[in-house]
This record gives sequence, C-alpha cells and structure tokens, in this order.
Amino acid sequence: MDRSYFENALGIVRTVLHKRINHAAQISLVNDMLCVAAGLRSASLVDQLFLNENDVDRIQSMFHHSARYNHLDLLVIGDDHVFIIHRQLLLQDIHDYLSGSSQGLQRVFVNVDYHLAQPEIMPANRYKALEDYIRNILLVDVQHRIQNWDQAEYCYRPLTVPDRLSLVTLTGWLLSYPINYVLPGHGRRYSSGSTDSSSTSPNHYNEDEEDDEQDNGRNALANQVLVITRVHLEPNVEIEGLQEHCLLSFSYPSDLAEKNMDRSTPSPSSPLSPAIERGEYDFTTSDDDNTVKQQQSTPFENGNSQLSPRLPSSESFDHDRPLPFSNPDICAAGRSFLTQLHSRFLKQTIWKGWQVGQQNVVLPVVAM
Repeated sequence: MDRSYFENALGIVRTVLHKRINHAAQISLVNDMLCVAAGLRSASLVDQLFLNENDVDRIQSMFHHSARYNHLDLLVIGDDHVFIIHRQLLLQDIHDYLSGSSQGLQRVFVNVDYHLAQPEIMPANRYKALEDYIRNILLVDVQHRIQNWDQAEYCYRPLTVPDRLSLVTLTGWLLSYPINYVLPGHGRRYSSGSTDSSSTSPNHYNEDEEDDEQDNGRNALANQVLVITRVHLEPNVEIEGLQEHCLLSFSYPSDLAEKNMDRSTPSPSSPLSPAIERGEYDFTTSDDDNTVKQQQSTPFENGNSQLSPRLPSSESFDHDRPLPFSNPDICAAGRSFLTQLHSRFLKQTIWKGWQVGQQNVVLPVVAM
C-alpha cells in the first residue's frame, strides 16, 4: 500500500461526510479504514459520528466501485452500530472461532454480571449465546455478501440486534478483543461457583428469569483495577498526512490476569455455555514474581498512554517471550493476539511499527 491508498480513503470520507466532522475525526476514520483494508483487523467500529442509511449506501457504493477498497464493506447492527469490515478476513475469523481452530484468536470471556462480587472467567471460554448469533446470523450474512458482491451493489440491510446477547460482547468479538466482557441479557444471573440448580440466591442463573431492569449496562467492574491496553501504530513518514493511530483499545481486570488456576479441578458447567471440552494451551510464564509485578513504563509521544516493557513491540516480537500473566487462559489469549497482530502486520507496508501500551485505572462506575 502506498500514499494513494490514504488519499483515496480520505476522498471517500470527505465526499460522503462533507464538513460534518472535523479534520482530526476524518483522519481517524481514514486510519480505521486503512487498518481494515491492510488486513490488520477484520472489523472496526465507526465511532466518529452517526452514519445514517444514506451514508452507508454511499460508502458501500464507493467501496464497490473502488479498485483499492473493493474488499471492504459496512456491517450495520441495529440502528447505530456500524462496522467497517474486511469480508474475507471476517469470514475466516468466524470459521476459526466456530471450529475452535488453534490458528485463530484465542479469546477469554469474562462474566461481569453485576450480581457477581468479582468478574469471573467463564468455563471453557465459550459463550453459547454469542456462538449462536455468529453461526445463525453473522456467518449467513457475510457469506451472502461475498457471494453477491460482484453481481450487484449490496442494499442496506441492518442485522437484527441480538435478543439474548449484549452488544458489548458482540462488539468486542467483532473488534478482535482477546478479552471479551459478557453481560447476560435480560437480567440473567450466573456464577461459575454455583452448581445447585435449585438455588434462589442472586448468584444463581435461571434462563427463564428476567429482571425488570434487564440489560441496563450495570456490571461487576466498578472499583476493580482495570488494565487498559492500547495498540499504537507508528506511521510511515513517506505517506504524507498519515498520523500515529490507535489500532484498538480494550481492558481486562488486573486480578484475573494475576490469578493462577487449578487445572486439576474440572470447571463447573455453565448454563450460558455448551459442554465443550477444552484442550490445554501451550504458554510460557515467568518464574520471577517481581517481573510480573513491575510497572515500569515510558510515555507515548502523545502522552495519552504508557508503553510497557513487559510486552513486545513489532521490533522486539518473540513468540517465546514470557508474558506478564499468571492466568494461563489470559496468557494464551494475549500470546495468540500478539502473534496474529505481528503476522498481519508483516503483510502490510503503510504502518512502520506497532507498540502495546498499558495503563491501570480504577473507576467507581464502568459504563458499558
């Protein structure tokens, strides 16, 4: 990819949006488009502004007639969730996830139902409500797009909002987050520590139970130490106008990452997940507790985040490098994420390097 890709993407944004967003927001949207077009990720959420039906139709039409961006599309869920997607890459991510392929991203699902005292990693790292939506809705839609893209321009057809699945979880999965928060819909209650089917405690989940409050975004993350993780992209200076960019940003509870798991005791069954046998991950941890606990860092150039020497960059990437996670599932997900990021990064030329920044935060209320 050369500077013409940047100029072409900027032309699409300016043509469709005119002066509805400022220059900085335009560049941010262009960078998101370039990241998907370059194959660094299969989807990116459009959060710079609200795109109406006419906007979506026009951008899709320009993608359809563009030699450089013909492989891109817009995916709409409900009224206001619009994603830039790489059709083939998203299809591959779907197949990898549904098949449990070791070549795909290894994800960790963290239950943050507000009834829980602490966030919990879900048994077997699977979530049936998400799998059902991906298999029955998302997979069918993406396959249809691929099969019909060259025949006619794709008409505006938003996907249905999932009934038994929080958009927080679905969005995190689409954005390739290695840690996905699960907010059970319709006030569902679940605890991996409860196996008594007759329990009436707040920690018991009943599939037919609905709270009056339903899924209002309350969660168990308030006052928890959260590690905010950002992947920072360094632009190629030869591409005029291209600026540094945050590829993605996600968080995870610090306590979970530092918690060892007793693999000698089988995980309890979950009414949210199917009975799926999980194979052991290959991972490497550090024997030095001080290394795990160190918080050494140097600031990003923009001062908004911190670079962690505990995590590799594009220049220091080593698949066997110990990662600062005691929890084997989170360690495996982190290694899988970094490995895929580096592999995809090597196939593009528009960005010069990537670095991972981390910052600990504690919030009294975490809105989702």
